[in-house]
Parts: sequence; C-alpha cells; structure tokens
Amino acid sequence: MDEDFANISLNLVAEDIRESKTNKIHGNRTSRVQQRKDAKNESEKERSNLSFTPKEDSAGRKRKLESDGGESVATDRSTSKKRKSDVVISSLFRKNPEIPVISSSEVDTVTENVFTGDAFKDLPIHPFLASNLEEKQGFTQLTEVQKRSIPILLQRKDALIKSQTGSGKTLAYAVPIVQSLQARKLKVRRDDGPYALVIVPTRELALQSYDTFQKLLKPFIWIVPGCLMGGEKRKAEKSRLRKGVNILVATPGRLMDHIKMTSVLHLARIQWLVIDEADRLLELGYERDISQIMNALKSQCPDPPQTVLLSATLSEGVERLSSITLNDPEHISVSDGNDIREQKSAHSVPHVTSPPGHVLEEKNDNNFAVPSQLKQFFIITPCKLRLVSLAAMVLWKCKYSKPASKVIVFISTQDSVHFHCKLFSEVLGKSRNIKEALKKLAFGEEEEEDVDVGDSDDDERYGNIRQPKKEEVKFYQLYGDMPQKERQKTFSDFTATTSGVLFCTDVAARGLDLPNVDWIIQFTSPGATVDYIHRVGRTARAGTKGHSLLFLMPSEAGYIQELNKHKISLTQMELSTVLQPLLANISDLPQPDDLNSKHQTPRTHEEAATFLQDRFEECILNDKEMHSLAGKGFQSFIRGYATYSKEAKEIFKVSDLHLGHVAKSFALREAPTNVHNVTAKSGSGQRKNKKDVRPSKRPLSFKQATLSEYSAGFQSNNKKIMAKPGGKRKPKTRKR
Repeated sequence: MDEDFANISLNLVAEDIRESKTNKIHGNRTSRVQQRKDAKNESEKERSNLSFTPKEDSAGRKRKLESDGGESVATDRSTSKKRKSDVVISSLFRKNPEIPVISSSEVDTVTENVFTGDAFKDLPIHPFLASNLEEKQGFTQLTEVQKRSIPILLQRKDALIKSQTGSGKTLAYAVPIVQSLQARKLKVRRDDGPYALVIVPTRELALQSYDTFQKLLKPFIWIVPGCLMGGEKRKAEKSRLRKGVNILVATPGRLMDHIKMTSVLHLARIQWLVIDEADRLLELGYERDISQIMNALKSQCPDPPQTVLLSATLSEGVERLSSITLNDPEHISVSDGNDIREQKSAHSVPHVTSPPGHVLEEKNDNNFAVPSQLKQFFIITPCKLRLVSLAAMVLWKCKYSKPASKVIVFISTQDSVHFHCKLFSEVLGKSRNIKEALKKLAFGEEEEEDVDVGDSDDDERYGNIRQPKKEEVKFYQLYGDMPQKERQKTFSDFTATTSGVLFCTDVAARGLDLPNVDWIIQFTSPGATVDYIHRVGRTARAGTKGHSLLFLMPSEAGYIQELNKHKISLTQMELSTVLQPLLANISDLPQPDDLNSKHQTPRTHEEAATFLQDRFEECILNDKEMHSLAGKGFQSFIRGYATYSKEAKEIFKVSDLHLGHVAKSFALREAPTNVHNVTAKSGSGQRKNKKDVRPSKRPLSFKQATLSEYSAGFQSNNKKIMAKPGGKRKPKTRKR
C-alpha cells in the first residue's frame, strides 16, 4: 500500500512539472478560459491513452513521432533555404567539355629585320638632331623602316608605309618633318601657324606622338608642337592655337570641330599631312572626317601638302584612302623579302622600295609579319575556369616570378574591363600581411619584431624560412568612355611603373608604345587576324623580347588554324602549367573573410583553383556594387560575343556558349535567367540614390538668406528693410 502511494505521488509531481513548463496560459480572459479547457481535454486524452496502451508501444510510437517530426523540420528548413536564395555552387572541374587536340599550330612565319647597322648620323639630317636621337634618347641604330622611309620623305615624295608593329614608324615621319622645318631659309615663327598636321585615331596615341615631337624639338626651341584631342577643354585648345602651333597632332573628330568653329586655326601654310594608323581610323568611322579635312586643306592651301600614310596592315580601305590622298606615292613595305635581298646585294642607297604592284600582292597574300623575338602561346580552358586561370596567370607573372612582369590584358567590352579590374583589385590587390596584422590585433597578440635571419648558419643549410615580402600587384584599366583625366593618368602611371596589369579594350591596341611590356594576354579573342597582330604588337617592340597568350574555349579551337593560314605560329600552354603556381604559393592567396571558418589546405592545383574561385565568389556575394558589376560584365560579354564578323561567327557562335558556365566565369552564383533582374534592381537603386543626394538648384529667398539662426522668425513688415538690394521685386502672380 505504501509503495503504490509513493508511485502515484511521483507520477503526479512529474506531470505537474511538465505541464508547468510547457503549458503557459496567456492572453485576455476569454483566451485564458479557452486555453484551460483545451489543456483539460488534452490531459484526459493522455490519461486514457496511457491506461489502454502498453508502455513499450507508447515509447516506440513516441520515438517514431520524434523521428518523423525531425525529418519534417529538416525538409522545411531546406525548402526555406532554397526559397530564400537561388544560388548555385557548381564545381569547376566537373561537367566541362573535352579539350580538343590541336593537330598543328606551328608554321613558317613571315619575319622582318628590325634593326640595321646604320646610325642616324649617316642620314642627311642636322647634326644636332642626330646627336639628340643618339645621345639623349638612346636611338643608336636605324630600323629597317626608318632607313628606307626617311630619305624618300626628305625628297618631298608621298609615301604609303607598311611595317610591323614596334618598328619605329613614328620616327620615320617625325624626323623628316623636324629636319625640313628647321632647314627653312625663313625661320619658322610660332605665330605662323601649323606647317605639319598629324592625324591619329586615339587620344593616347596623340599624346605619345606629341611627346615624341617635344623630345625631337629640344635643339630647335623656336618650333612649337601642339595637340588637339577629345576630352580636353576647347577653350584651352583655342588659347594654344591663338598663341601659335607649328606641328599639330590631333584626333580627327576634334580637329574637324576646330576647323568649323575656331577662326584662329589657319591651314594655309600646311606642308606635311601624316595619317597614322590609317586602317584603324577607317575602322572607327573617321573616313568622312578625313575627307572633310582633305577638302579644307584643298580650299585653304595654295599647294597640296606632302602626304604620308602609315599602317601595320594594308586593307582595301587604306588603298582606297591612298588613292584619294596620295599623289604618285612610294610604296614602302619592309616585309617584302625580295626588296631586302636586292638592297643588301646591290649595296644601294637605302630608298629602294617595293614594286608598284606590291600592294595588290600584299592584299592577296594576307600574311602578317610579327617580330622574331615574340613568343606566342595559346591556352584552351573550359569556360568555368577562365576567371581563375587568368588570375593564376597574372599572379604567376606579376607576383611569383622574379623580376615581376608588366602585363596587358585585352577584353572585348568596357563593362568586363571595369569588372575584372575592380575584382582583381579587391581580391588580389589587398595585402595578406594587413589581414594577418588585423587578426593578431583582434586576438590581442603582439606582432613579432623583425629579426635578421640572414646571418644564421642554418640559413645556408635550409634556406631562409622567412621569405622576402612579395610586392602587391597593381591593377589599371583603360577604355574609351573614361574621363580624359583618368585616361591620361592611367596611361602615364602604367608607362612609369615597372610591373602591373592593365585591363583594356582595343583602344590600347594601336600604335601605343608602352615600355617594358612583357606579356600580352588576349582574354577575349579578337576575331579578325589584323586585330590579333595589333594586340600582340604592344610587346616585343624595337628588338626587345616579348610574350603573348591567347585564351580560347574548347568551341573556339578552330581559331588556331585560322591564324596558321596567315603564317602566325603559336605554341600550346597546358592548363595545369598555369594553375600549378597557385598550389606552390597557397599561403599567399587571399583567405576567407570568416576568421572562424575551417577549411582544408589545398593539396592539388585543382583544389587551389577552387579555393581561389571561392574567394572571388565571396567578394561578389558580400558586395552589392561588385554584384552589379559582375552582372553587367556578364551581359556585356554575351552581347559582345554576338558582334563578331560574319566570317568569325563560324568559329565564335553564341549558340556554343553555356550561359551557366559563363556566369561562373564572372563569379556569379545566380542562374543566368536571374542575372538580368539583379542588375536591373541594382541599377534602379543607384539612380534613386543619385536623385536623392542631388543638390537643389532652387536658390534661397532673400528672407531665408538674411534670417539669423538666433531669430524667432518674426520680421518687420517694413518693405524698405525686406527689399532685395539691386532691383525691384516682381509682383507675385497666382496660378489659375
């Protein structure tokens, strides 16, 4: 009897405790009454179940209910996560197309002899000009195109000059212009106006040509060069023209604007007309402007000026332009091997030129000459691996190699240029040492003092454990719609630096002489072979060594055979070769933003590539601005891919693109169909914010302007005091 009573009391206590913990009554009086009734009914049901159900059965049912409930909770959580964020994390190395085997990519190339054994002092030019070139600027030898062009131009003949990129074509026309102007019997005066007119396609090339003339004219300070280009203030340019300019370098659009609108610009004394990068001028649609400039020269000049056309390639448009602008021209083509051999064997004067039919033969042949010291490579990489492969190549050549290289990366669209430059600056440009210092400060650790480890005997045996700090990679960008000041600063900064990466469009592909560029990376294919030649021409200039790398997707492998048809030879670079430096320098890669995150150290180059790709995707997810740039870059890439020429579309087909893989190459985790919505939302938000912060254009009233911050706002009704000085007030009119 006592035992039963003890058991009953224990059961009651346990049940009361459970009810007190779980069933809490709250709310107003009506809800409290209803809750008590429900609780009473539930307790009666539980007692009836316990009285008729065996103990083992109830326990088993309870376990089953708990297991079923756990599964339902897990599924609910998974579905809610799916609904919350439509992100897709795919593997880099799975479901990729097979990389095709290229049968042959090496052919016999067309070569040109860049330098000759002659010097500038051997030419019939002023000794001050020759000494300036050799002693001040370091040009000790003539290039082949200079040796053949300068004597002909000094004879006052028109010329059509074709030579490979980086062969010194600028000096080929600049030296004769300076020589002829300084040799005039009547000394050139500044207020005479322009005697020479040089037309170039881009602003950067205009600045570069203007700088070349400035250096050449140091011995002849009375001859003044000038520059006209878009992006500069017209008022400042008019002021320079009013003071006087003797050699005028200009882009065609701005020059035509001044011819129409500036009365102080007179072309009556023009004796020289130079059209540099003629094929690029025609591609940019300047043919109409050039024809209008020619008409202005005909109307103002009593005698037709001596005209020179220069280009690395000769197209139908250039030949058509030469037939309009040139008068009985000399055709100078350095890649004509027969002429070179005849010149060497006969020991003739250096103005031996090509035969009259040579240009037509050039047109039919379509073989392009590249510098012999240029090593050309290509890499076939799946679309998903494009971003991390580019990053690995940049880190390999600019950070892990000694000495660090100077790299130019050509990308097809402006949005893609802006995205890649910003992303690489955020992820790869930040110093890891700063992150480690912040971690130490966060955990209260003190930084270790620098210790000179170079004097230890163990260093000779094991090598220095503490490696010297690697310099951070500098990233630059250059494209057409940049403000002029930014373009000029980028151009000058990248010219002055010893290592760094310039992301750019084809605006930097023509004529620019950027010193000490070691690698040209064509991240998007140029399509036309002419554009390929001009891109790789930014390196291996004037006899220096250079390298180029062409990125291709498996569907674009046929482009190699297209280049082989034009006598361009390339060597394949394996993908593993590019990714391997990531594994060797895994400690220098950017680390996850979460300090407490646990991740396994990569052991293969595939894991290292995935590790770096995750850092890129984290940057996109955590930054709204980067997310918007990635979406815009993705869309611009697709649009740009659809703009290839009809012939190139046989290789570069939009239908061959896997849009999900393209999105992965922009570090996006959204499906391609959702990318448009993301960019639209971010763009509208930016416009709204700009509108909100826009300052009001409505000026303050006189009362608001004169009201003191200490005043209560009550002013006298005296009109003399409140009248606005300097005039009468307009009567107020009501709107009807």
